[in-house]
Amino acid sequence: MDYINFQKPTRYIGEEINSAAKKITHDTLRICLCFPDLYELGMSNLGLRIIYGLLNSFDNVFCERAFLPDIDFQGYLLSRNKRLVSLESKTPLSEFDVLGINFNYELNYTNFLKILELAGIPLFSSQRGNDFPLIIAGGTTNPEPIADFADIVFLGEFEEKAELFINALKEYRKDKESLLKYLSSQKGFYIPKFYDIERKGGNYTASPKNSLALFPLRKVYVKNLDNSFYPESWIIPYTKIIHDRLEIEIARGCPNRCNFCQARGLYYPYRERSLQNIVSLGKKLYKNTGYEEISLASLSVCDYSHIDELLNELTEYFSRYGVSIALPSLRAKDIVGKLAGYLSRVRRTGLTIAIESASRDIQQKINKVIDTNELLEALRMVKTYGYRRVKLYFMFGFPGETIDDLDSIVSLIKKIKRVGIFINLSINVFVPKPFSSFEYVPMEKEEELTQKKDFFLRHLPRGIRFHISPIKTAVLEAMLSRGDRSFSRVIHYAYKQGALFDSYRDRLKLNIWEEAFSHFKINPQAYLREKTDNFPWSHLNYHDVF
Repeated sequence: MDYINFQKPTRYIGEEINSAAKKITHDTLRICLCFPDLYELGMSNLGLRIIYGLLNSFDNVFCERAFLPDIDFQGYLLSRNKRLVSLESKTPLSEFDVLGINFNYELNYTNFLKILELAGIPLFSSQRGNDFPLIIAGGTTNPEPIADFADIVFLGEFEEKAELFINALKEYRKDKESLLKYLSSQKGFYIPKFYDIERKGGNYTASPKNSLALFPLRKVYVKNLDNSFYPESWIIPYTKIIHDRLEIEIARGCPNRCNFCQARGLYYPYRERSLQNIVSLGKKLYKNTGYEEISLASLSVCDYSHIDELLNELTEYFSRYGVSIALPSLRAKDIVGKLAGYLSRVRRTGLTIAIESASRDIQQKINKVIDTNELLEALRMVKTYGYRRVKLYFMFGFPGETIDDLDSIVSLIKKIKRVGIFINLSINVFVPKPFSSFEYVPMEKEEELTQKKDFFLRHLPRGIRFHISPIKTAVLEAMLSRGDRSFSRVIHYAYKQGALFDSYRDRLKLNIWEEAFSHFKINPQAYLREKTDNFPWSHLNYHDVF
């Protein structure tokens, strides 16, 4: 194959260091994890790495990977009537027993359909018999918009049910319908076709269509992180990826209760990995890869109960090798307090601080209060340690927000600029997501969000690097995250009209989506209003765990 005509051909060659290689026999269960976006994003996804390693730890199971190729490589496949293949064995995706779709974003739904089409697999689950792979999706929060495409949607953390899933696949390998019926009786497996979802007005009711299907549906979660699988052989890509470093998950969930945060609801309850387990993983991962940066992964790193001791042990061991320990998101009070000693003696990389809002009124509404004076003190402190840049995250479009609240953000940024530290600023639109405490609030109107974005563009100080998320993209994201089953036909229509790579500003074709909603006479704004009754996802319970 001539790769020279493709951008980043190393996306497609496979055979990376530490990737899986197994002998394939007639009884090997073959699974391909598919990430519906480019290689460099997919290989930065921790969940994909965990599940890939976990499935390959089973005997007679070979788990491989596939990513959505870019437009140039798609054209190559289509012009030569070739199928999309896996990276490891170059097997066409249509020949696998299972395709696992790892979602991380609602705007990847059309990408998912493109993967199926490039593989020669029917898009709708109703059109796929035993001759086609089982399609199981994970990572999506409200699965109803893709209910017509996926055979199974897994609810929660797959590690907890991986062994059950593998055993079921082996038992019912040639009988997909019996497999689906069995899995529908097991916790965590949602088979959309076995449930009737009825809408009357804005109210939804769900009921199982067969006696085996569980109801109500609840997520499953890993009870003990130390006992769960974590990859020690970290795949080393040949090309630069978004997060090109080692990651060690030190905790899952979050002990804080920020009202806007969807992740806390999805990953509840809060669990920690033991200090000894983290240090051991760090040493093994470094030995197997040689990476010079290790990131401690968690929704709230500083809330880890042994963070001081952990950082001391890691830096004491890894400093001799020149390996830095990265903390992905910090709080001002921890920089001034428990992390001051650590930050003063490690390699100077950038700091990341998620502030969300500088207005005390909005901070109280979203339940995330930050002392701005403490923040300024923290930045002055780290500047003396040699830090020269900071990445700041803010949001706008919260309920009840005014221009004065936005002005408080601008004022704070000006104060930070005077500290003399370089600012990399990200300002994102608030989207009321399913399973967050704000799932019932309305999405702010597009015109008002545009006015607020214009305010930032007029008043942000010069000399800083900033990104403000596109308004129309955020509105489409809200629609797809809050949609019901009628959205499957909208997604299909938009895809057939050319919608693809919708999360990329320069590739999003909003006119196609507008046409798609209009074609089916669906008013998408109806899904963005304040909700006083239930939701399209109310039959899925992520809050009550077992």
